[in-house]
Amino acid sequence: MKTAHNFFKEGSFSIDPIAHYTSSEEREAEIEAIAEDLEQLAKKFPRTQNIEYALLKAHLIIEHVLLQYIRAYATTHVAVKDVKAGFAQKLEIAYLLGFGVNDPRMLPTVEGLNRLRNQIAHTFELDRARLDEILRINSEDYDNFSVSTDRQRVTRLRQICRYLCARVSGQMMGEFAVVQYFEEERQQEWKSSR
Repeated sequence: MKTAHNFFKEGSFSIDPIAHYTSSEEREAEIEAIAEDLEQLAKKFPRTQNIEYALLKAHLIIEHVLLQYIRAYATTHVAVKDVKAGFAQKLEIAYLLGFGVNDPRMLPTVEGLNRLRNQIAHTFELDRARLDEILRINSEDYDNFSVSTDRQRVTRLRQICRYLCARVSGQMMGEFAVVQYFEEERQQEWKSSR
């Protein structure tokens, strides 16, 4: 509000480059830090056989993946603590920024696990058939997929969380490298045309 009033009083609006934008070097450092954070997060999946507990932890991990994805692709610098949004809002924002666009399993997996998490939180029940469907679309052997125990389900949930952490890290780092490459090419063309 103060900025808006100052705009009308002073007739200008100054953008704080430190608070609002990051340099290429700062963006690269932030993406590397996010990638490291996601790598460490993938290791924090609990050693448990309790499928409900594992699903709740998987949901927290996935929510953090979405948050870090948003931070990596946001035009302005956003700290973790400054993103005030629920899970569904984070997923929507991440999708608008490209999350899951190039992977037909990501959105159904994340949305499905969110529904199951809500089911557990509100009814204390778990639809194992729905969970198994999510696990199947993430299986290396879709046609011969089979799970019979919660222990197997937990193992596959762990794999999904690791995959999402690694997939998002790789995507962020790869896309940043491509942008940097083309920016350097553009600058070299500009210099040589002078």
